[in-house]
Amino acid sequence: MEEDTEFTKLPVDERCVHKSWKARVHGYEEAAKLFRQIPDEKAPEWNKYLGIMKKFAADSNAAAQEKGLEALLAYVENAGPAGRTVGEVMSNIVSKCLGAPKAKTKELAQQVALMYIEIEKQDAVMDELIKGFEQKNPKVVAACINTASMALNEFGNKVITVKPLVKEFPKLLDHRDKIVRDEGKALIVETYRWVGAAIKPQLSHLKPVQVTELEAEFEKVSGERVVAKRYLRSQQQRQQAAATADEADGEDAAEEEEEAAPPVDPLDLIDPVDILSKLPKDFYEKLEAKKWQERKEAMDELEKLLQNPKLESGEYGELVRALKKIINKDSNVMIVALAGKCLAALANGLKKKFQTYASSCVSCVLEKFKEKKQNVVTAMRDAIDAVSQNLTLEAMLEDITEAIEKNKNPSVKAETMSFLARYFTKCTPQMLDKKMLKAYVPLMLKCLNDPDAGVRESAAEALGTAMKLVSEKAIMPFIGDIENIKLQKIKECCDKAVITAKVGKRSAAAAAPKPKEAPKAAAPPARKPASAPAKKAPASKAVRPAAKKAAAPKEAVNTEREMADEEVEAAAAELIEPPTLLSDLVDANWKTRLAAAEQYLQLVAGKEKADLPAQVLVRTLARKPGLKDGNFQVMKVKLDVVKTIAESSRFSRTCANFCLQDVAEKLGDAKVGTAAADALTAMAETLKLDYVAVEVLTLAFNQKSPKVQQEAMGWLSNALKDFGFVIQPKPVLDNIRKALASTNVAVRTSAISLLGTLYLYMGDALRRVMESEKPAIVQQINAEFDKLEGQRPPTPSKGMTVSTGEDNSEGVEDDGSNEQDRFQELLPRADISDQLTETLIAQLSDTNWKMRDEALQKISAVVTANAHLTANLGELPSALAKRITDSNKNICQTTLVLCRQLADRLGNHTKQHVRTLAPAMFQALGDSKTQIRGMAVDCIKAWAEQSGLKEFYEGEMIADALKAGNPFLKAELFQWMAESLTNAKRIPKEELIACVPHLLVCVEDRNADVRKNAQDAILPMMIHTGYEPMVRQTQKLSAVSKTAVTTMLEKARANLPAKPAPAAAKSSAKASGPGKKTAPPPVAAPTKVNTNTITKSKSIPKPGASRGKKEEEQDLSPLLQVNNLKTQRMADEQKLRVLKWNFTLPRDEFVDQLKEQMATAAVNKSLTDKMFHADFKFHLKAIESLSDFLSVNPQATVSNLDLILKWLTLRFFDTNPSVLLKGLEYLLTVFAMLAEDGYNMPEIEAASFIPYLILKSGDPKDSVRNSVKNIMQQITLIYPCSRLFSYVMEGLKSKNSRQRTECLEELGLLIDNYGISVSQPTPAAALKEIAKQISDRDNSVRTAALNCIVMAWHQEGERVFNMIGQISEKDRSLLLERIKRASKTRPVIKTAEEAASRPTKAVRPNAVAQEVAERYSEPEEAPMPTYRPNPPQQRQRPISAAFRLDYDLLGEMENGPSVKAPQLLKMDMEDITTDVRLPKLEATKHVSTSPSSAVTATIELHIGRLCNHKLERSIEACREVDTMMRREASGKSLVTLTDQLLVAVNNQLQVLQKATTDTHDLQIMSVNYTLLIAILRSIFSSQQMATRASQTVIRDVMSSLLLMLVEQKLERFNTEDQIVRLTNSLVVRIIENADHTRLVTAQVRMLHDCISNQNTPPKFTELVMKSLWKVMRVIEQWQEQLDFRAVLREVNHFLEDFPSHTWKDRKDLTPLKTIKTLVHSMVQLKGAALLTFLSKEDTCYELTKIVNKYVSSSEAKPARDVQQQQQLASPHRLTKSTHHQLAAIFKKIGSKDQTNEGLEQLYDFRRANPDADITPFLEKASQFFQEYIEKGLKGIELERSRQSSTAASSLSSPQDGEADLGSYLRQGAGDAVPSADKANYYKEKLKALQQKAGLAGQNEQSTDNRAGDSNRNQSELLDNLPRSVLTESNVSPPRQTDAASLELIKQRLERLKR
Repeated sequence: MEEDTEFTKLPVDERCVHKSWKARVHGYEEAAKLFRQIPDEKAPEWNKYLGIMKKFAADSNAAAQEKGLEALLAYVENAGPAGRTVGEVMSNIVSKCLGAPKAKTKELAQQVALMYIEIEKQDAVMDELIKGFEQKNPKVVAACINTASMALNEFGNKVITVKPLVKEFPKLLDHRDKIVRDEGKALIVETYRWVGAAIKPQLSHLKPVQVTELEAEFEKVSGERVVAKRYLRSQQQRQQAAATADEADGEDAAEEEEEAAPPVDPLDLIDPVDILSKLPKDFYEKLEAKKWQERKEAMDELEKLLQNPKLESGEYGELVRALKKIINKDSNVMIVALAGKCLAALANGLKKKFQTYASSCVSCVLEKFKEKKQNVVTAMRDAIDAVSQNLTLEAMLEDITEAIEKNKNPSVKAETMSFLARYFTKCTPQMLDKKMLKAYVPLMLKCLNDPDAGVRESAAEALGTAMKLVSEKAIMPFIGDIENIKLQKIKECCDKAVITAKVGKRSAAAAAPKPKEAPKAAAPPARKPASAPAKKAPASKAVRPAAKKAAAPKEAVNTEREMADEEVEAAAAELIEPPTLLSDLVDANWKTRLAAAEQYLQLVAGKEKADLPAQVLVRTLARKPGLKDGNFQVMKVKLDVVKTIAESSRFSRTCANFCLQDVAEKLGDAKVGTAAADALTAMAETLKLDYVAVEVLTLAFNQKSPKVQQEAMGWLSNALKDFGFVIQPKPVLDNIRKALASTNVAVRTSAISLLGTLYLYMGDALRRVMESEKPAIVQQINAEFDKLEGQRPPTPSKGMTVSTGEDNSEGVEDDGSNEQDRFQELLPRADISDQLTETLIAQLSDTNWKMRDEALQKISAVVTANAHLTANLGELPSALAKRITDSNKNICQTTLVLCRQLADRLGNHTKQHVRTLAPAMFQALGDSKTQIRGMAVDCIKAWAEQSGLKEFYEGEMIADALKAGNPFLKAELFQWMAESLTNAKRIPKEELIACVPHLLVCVEDRNADVRKNAQDAILPMMIHTGYEPMVRQTQKLSAVSKTAVTTMLEKARANLPAKPAPAAAKSSAKASGPGKKTAPPPVAAPTKVNTNTITKSKSIPKPGASRGKKEEEQDLSPLLQVNNLKTQRMADEQKLRVLKWNFTLPRDEFVDQLKEQMATAAVNKSLTDKMFHADFKFHLKAIESLSDFLSVNPQATVSNLDLILKWLTLRFFDTNPSVLLKGLEYLLTVFAMLAEDGYNMPEIEAASFIPYLILKSGDPKDSVRNSVKNIMQQITLIYPCSRLFSYVMEGLKSKNSRQRTECLEELGLLIDNYGISVSQPTPAAALKEIAKQISDRDNSVRTAALNCIVMAWHQEGERVFNMIGQISEKDRSLLLERIKRASKTRPVIKTAEEAASRPTKAVRPNAVAQEVAERYSEPEEAPMPTYRPNPPQQRQRPISAAFRLDYDLLGEMENGPSVKAPQLLKMDMEDITTDVRLPKLEATKHVSTSPSSAVTATIELHIGRLCNHKLERSIEACREVDTMMRREASGKSLVTLTDQLLVAVNNQLQVLQKATTDTHDLQIMSVNYTLLIAILRSIFSSQQMATRASQTVIRDVMSSLLLMLVEQKLERFNTEDQIVRLTNSLVVRIIENADHTRLVTAQVRMLHDCISNQNTPPKFTELVMKSLWKVMRVIEQWQEQLDFRAVLREVNHFLEDFPSHTWKDRKDLTPLKTIKTLVHSMVQLKGAALLTFLSKEDTCYELTKIVNKYVSSSEAKPARDVQQQQQLASPHRLTKSTHHQLAAIFKKIGSKDQTNEGLEQLYDFRRANPDADITPFLEKASQFFQEYIEKGLKGIELERSRQSSTAASSLSSPQDGEADLGSYLRQGAGDAVPSADKANYYKEKLKALQQKAGLAGQNEQSTDNRAGDSNRNQSELLDNLPRSVLTESNVSPPRQTDAASLELIKQRLERLKR
């Protein structure tokens, strides 16, 4: 029993796949319960069931299978990712479930299939069901058919595509099983219910019996109303939104939606037929035959082929041209009629695809109506009706106008009018808009007055049909006053007309609005806010599609009947009180008139709008003298009356006719001109500016007053700025041309000013319009335009409506195109059709290429001669299309150039010829010559720019072009598509879907260019088609290709741009009444349907309930909550339970996920609404709120930091700069706070923010880039720099050169501040990638890359070249040049005073020391000189001509006598550290947030915190690091971070050196010192870590440690002795354990820096040399590990910068001799082979000479013999310069005043030149003078020895010669000094030296003359170790000198002086 229930302990998903069926049943039941309880469809729990859902339907146990289907149904119904399982699950359902014996199993399987359809996987479900039709089991087949029938019944034919089912009908009806046949018949009947008679043509090939049975079944269901019972999820959401927004009109909306559904076209159910391939080969030859029988035979064959109702798309241009030629020119009427029938059949078969050829067929068909044969006329009627299906009224306007106005044949006019009448019946009111009415009504009126009765009858029919279509009120303003009998005829025809185009109720309401609603629509919303009830909202929405075109209702409002004079007088008498007011208005006394006018104004102003009859008031006011009153005061009041009437009444154009002229004339009156202008503006606001402006200008230019003309244009210029560009420019420009021709200068100037205003709106199009004016005028116009260049027109503030809300959002593109069309219409165009003769066109097809070229040149000359052309090009486009693909390549190029010219000259008229020329251009893309392909691409781009992309994507032209297998064509075409589709709008989706199969095949093309360009085109095409349609097309691919292509589609889908929320837009549009102003949707689309509507803040809120509701919705909770949910969010993202925050462009699912996470984290709802508002102003408010909240509750900000950072990354993709800058400013504040608190940034948090921050480093605005830099600097304080380095390296992959530049600069800073070890993944890999940027074409990128590598070179030297690998010679030369310049210009870190004055970056760890120096400096005390070693690249090489080499002197110096160095005490250093007790370090727990690399991340963070001016934090970090070094796991990780750790410790040591007691506690400083040195000791005690320290780091660390001893800063601590001992021990450990080569090179470099820097303390130099001497003792033991090449390179560097001749003026030669001794030591080890380590070019003369000398001396004799020989050798001969120097010295000695100075100089000379012989100078003097000189020199030596005795150094400096150092080293190695008693040996040696100096007996007093504390620290370094070491070595420290001894010394010195 326990075994049976053991499975209950397993997780649910494991139970579902258990081997026991009972366990599976239990698992299925639990899973079903779980699936119904999970509230979120995107919850991560769904994902773990994805892989096992297919097993639910395929369970082998019947009971388990039933439970599995129940669970499966619950999963599909509730799970978001359920759609991914449809393929595998449906396959199992078809094969395992639908044929199951249990009825419930079958029923559940069908419900699962229907649920998959509901979640919009209908295509996959139907595919599997159709595959089931092929099953061998009849039960499965019948069940599949039944399920398909059920799906069609439930969802309808809009969801279920019936075409694949129709193809299966014959098989189903012929099946051997009766049940299958019955189910098949039921499926056919169900299909008939939905598609109707459209299915019958597909059943014609069935058996008669079957057809009869089906017809009987059809009769039973005919007439039934079919309604979908179930809806897709998207349809359900739309219905919920519609129901919420329009509750009162829900039923009607549903009905209208059903009515709007187009009927099924029978042609959609059949496959197209390709007839072009079936045409006979001699078809076109027969059409040209002279015998009519042959032509008839060819046409008969074509007619048979055209009987196919649906034709395959292809190149039908040649066929259409042949048919047109027959129609135009064939003399046989029978063949002409047959050609008309074929043309009609071709147009009907191709449908929309015939649009390419339709426009060229209209004129020839209309012209053929002149034939009297009825069969020809009938054929032409059919042809024109078929052709016009693909044309708009605008496209046919030119041809119809020509047929009416230029053709005198009445038959042509009558048939054209009849055609228009038939065409109108198929139109909607929107198609026959105001523009088309204005164009066509005059043509119909002209035919209405034609003498021919047939023409008049047809015209009346056309006008009547148009009236029926758009309503009488809409068309009557265009018809005007006509005879009553004609009007009655038109109305009769109107009653008879039947409109076959389906017009919905709302469209009908738009076309014929109710009279009651008309006044409301005309009312200005600015005066009275619209408050339409909610029920009227749908009506306004229905009007929207035609709102911009169907302006006829507004015209009806603005006109009224003109009243008779008697009616006006009666109405005035009734309205105006007192009665005397009427007579006073016309009184002769102006004062009476003035009083009457003022009273009249009060009367008008006090009336309500409904009570003001405008016409009565205006006409009463206009009675003589009326508005021509001679008194300006009266006139001004009357004009105010007109203004008030226009603003406060229903002012119509009829009213304007009575006052407009008089008001316009007053514009020129200086006294009342302003009032007249105000009155005209009020009229324009009521009647439209377009109407008033034209009338005013026409009236102004009809009279001769220049002043009126000038002021009229000035008024219009101001009005345009107030109203916007709402006028028709053509009539205005006509009047402007009159003004420009005026002789009055003011009028011309005003006209030019008005043109300037128009230029703000029309742009450069206006320049082209005015090109025809006189050159002088054009020059003035251009000057005016140049002044306004770059300015934008002001925002309109007046007008009847302000274009906002839904209309504007949906009509932006149309408005722009319509406006451009208006501008194009203004251009004067030339008609060149007369010049394009038939002969010239025929010449283009000549067989001789020269004739073709000549014809092209002629045409090019015609085109070039005209700047703008009409669309009438005759047969030229068709002829050019052939020449584009001419066999002669020169002809091809000439033709493409000509087509390019045509694009510029045709402008928007190119639309009519795109379908003729575009296929040929596409074909040219496949040419083998690159030049022709490039010209074809240029030509296509030019035509697309002029006509719009939409024209190119219609008629499946591109899909047809892609059918060709030419790889060049496909590559070029896909590249153009990728470029053009990215920013294109409103491309026909169906046309693009036709291209998708070709695209998906080409993404795996074997041609690389085709493959690449096709892959690039996936995303642009998906933007327009969507993801699902493209995925459906993958079903036709092979299994292998399908997987690869689907992956590409998924990748592209992730980059799809976010779409605006349609639901919000619709709801807001519905909420607005006819006069309301609506705003664009302010909130992004949520996951659920948002039923709230948001209106503009400008709109007046309703009082009462709405305000209370807003207050209730306001969230008063804190903005952010303190919680621990961040950890859970990170865990979910780590385990992929939620989407990783990784995208190219933010998609909706990421936004939705962030909203959900914020809601879960209890983020304030009001804040969330602001953050995700569509208006950027709310984003600014959200950032301000977060900034204010940061100071209130910073912990809450930290708890929700990941959410805030993710939201700010979304804002990075916004285009508003103010939000971006505000967000970056907030981030700076946040990161500064985090750095202060020691925040540790988790890896996932960084990954979701830093990559997007790096993207903004390439922003074009400097302010943005600077903010990003500052943020990056702060991130280094809270995030490991090595990780940051990796992210910045990724930024180098960007195509943005600014971003690459900024990233390279940031990388250089990281390397400079943290060392080369910060580079990831390795320094070599990083530098190789950086080196690639040196060859970048952008100069700033190259410079930044070079600087970055130079930063690395400063630290690694020549090793950098090995790291960067192979680079081009050009790049290497650039790098070498930059390194050379950098080595000269890099600044030296100077004294503390200068360092403190330098600008610092407060956030960089290595800049903290400078920051502390600035913050804690002591201005009242003079700071001590502080030495910092020079950077390694600094070389100060003296090149003065005054110090040229004297090789003779050098030879004498080299061969001079050498003195043996004293034997020094060798001591054991290891015992020093035995008594040192380090402070106890408490290990602290560390919590890692990144499981994958927690140890490394934590170590890097603590290393970064080691350097901190807050010493408490540094101490805490030291303890953390020390604890980690003790652990095995973290210790291994620390090895790779050795350099980074040493740099941080060194920086903190510098901080402590500059810290003062005013700001820091001494105890804390002491602890920090001790901990830092303990860390260094641990590092250099570990062989692994010590050997990883680089040369630069070793040099810096040793410099800091030695400076600690030199600068006397340690004496302030109580633990001074302990720190000194630790420091000494540490230096010893560095020397012993560091990499030997790096150590020696670092020491040589330190000595080099000491010599080059004049501020170097002498004690520091001495300590550096002592450390080097220590190394030279044991160099023999290191020779196996030592890299002699590197050491020699540093020595060469030293000698090259400081050769021997430059040491003449230096007092101390010890550094030079130390270097020579080092060379001597290496020569002893390597001999002559030492010179082979460096090339001759790299070795300076000085080094070569020294090595050769030591080599030769070592080979000639042993060292002692050489020494003796050198002692016996004759002195060197003096050089000329030395001789002069000695002569000057002896001259001074002979002088009384300068004797002492001369003796000092002679002593210094002998010290500097021990080999020099001064005997010749002494021999010339007397014996007394010689003895005087000898005594003086001894006195100076004694004095100086006394002074030098104060220098506490137990190690005697080898100042007596370089050979002394050599012997010292040999003695150190144990060669010469007895090992028994070394201490006694040194004592005896010291006594001998004292006796020579005259200090015999005082040996104990001279060994410990340390001058205070200044030298104590140095004395304890290296060989002169602490007293504890001396004690252990049995050497007692010297005793103190007593007073008696001092007195004896003084007496002896006095005797010596005498």
